[in-house]
Amino acid sequence: MADDSLYVVYASSATIRIDTVTCNEKGLFHTFCEIEDDLQDITFYYNDRYQWFTVYPEVGKPVRVKGDANYPQLLQIKGGRINNTLSRFKKKAAPLLKELADLQRGNVSLDVEETVHLSTLQLELRKKVQDFIAKNPKEEASAVLISEYFSDPNDFEQTERLLLSLSPELNSFFLVGNLWKEIERALTTSIGAQAPNFKITNIDGQTYTVDSLANKHFILAFTALWCDMCQTEVMMLDEIASKYTTDSLEILLICLDDNLEEIRERVRQDTIQWNLFADSAGQAIQLFDIYNVNSLPKCFLMDKDGTILLNTMNGEALKQKVDEIMK
Repeated sequence: MADDSLYVVYASSATIRIDTVTCNEKGLFHTFCEIEDDLQDITFYYNDRYQWFTVYPEVGKPVRVKGDANYPQLLQIKGGRINNTLSRFKKKAAPLLKELADLQRGNVSLDVEETVHLSTLQLELRKKVQDFIAKNPKEEASAVLISEYFSDPNDFEQTERLLLSLSPELNSFFLVGNLWKEIERALTTSIGAQAPNFKITNIDGQTYTVDSLANKHFILAFTALWCDMCQTEVMMLDEIASKYTTDSLEILLICLDDNLEEIRERVRQDTIQWNLFADSAGQAIQLFDIYNVNSLPKCFLMDKDGTILLNTMNGEALKQKVDEIMK
């Protein structure tokens, strides 16, 4: 590993505790934690927290981790029922997991052929996960795999189907409860739901709420200056803003940046007068949480009554929907 420190997060039902562990020259580390009854999982972050792995402890069961730290998906974690079961699954899926990790390493740009191959591998892995869940409905490891591979706020229907396929015996397992809570949250920002209310102030000091935007369509566009895919031209927001006036369609750019000078420079350079909201007061982070945004870019299109018409990362889909409703 490039960094010899691991950041350890101990999560229980009520608290989270953070610690650090240092590896020796052989890459070995040792940590001791007296397992409390409500300790749910322990996650180790390393390589500047870019990579991580999670263990599921059991009282009286020592846990051993073995493998190449460059491939956290392939680590063999032994000790306790959940860890052992997950390690058996990983061992069988090892060639597929390694190929996926090699393709995704370093977030390098992929050509078209590689992108198609990556998508094929991901589908193959998800099929293996689904097969495992179908054969092991009573295993806590099945809930772990649902959390890892099917916890998508944009596709909660599949998460729900998989959870319903688990044995009722797992209802008390903490991850099952967490996943149901995620589904409930996803429903609050799904198409057809009422837009969750907010109160935010733009860089010019004007305050907006859902009620203040009544009687006009509006877009919440979650973005960041450092995100190439978030640029307004990529998300086709430039075309939309140039075509429709703010009297009928308001675009709110929620910027995950707190440097007001950089944001104002962005405004000065653009021919469009954007309605920008910075994170200088933590308001963007709060709105990211309210709207369940966990990746960028993300746009929500609302009608005049504040009903969510679209929840998308695709600029073309956004423009097409806007054109459709603004006829």
